[in-house]
Amino acid sequence: MKLSHPAVRIAHQKAHSLLDRRYAERVPIRYRISYSGTEGARIVTGEGVLKDLSKTGCKILGSTTSSLGSTITLYLYLEDGQAPLVLTDVTISWIESASFSVKFPKLSTEERKRVQEVVWKHVQLSSLDNRRTAFRII
Repeated sequence: MKLSHPAVRIAHQKAHSLLDRRYAERVPIRYRISYSGTEGARIVTGEGVLKDLSKTGCKILGSTTSSLGSTITLYLYLEDGQAPLVLTDVTISWIESASFSVKFPKLSTEERKRVQEVVWKHVQLSSLDNRRTAFRII
């Protein structure tokens, strides 16, 4: 069957439409995380588990009492033999029941390198069992 056949074209478009949604490689991951911030006069703290990680943000399993758009400080325990990675001014971009997502601010060279090393380590592991995450090359 030719690629120009309508049925193939629709299936092809659906299969690749998810590739364009994300800017950066996002990998499934399960590391401990803690966070803190302020909501008005109240101090907000919590712990959770990373669900996925990219160089631009992450999804966290854990409830937050902070609001959408507020900023927090994250403590990422990346199990890479180093102290926790502390990221300040992280913005909460999505909240749903017992999980939320955050966008990282502009990372320093060292922070970006450390996050990227962890991401690539997990990309390589996931590609071994044919579950490699799709990403956009720019």
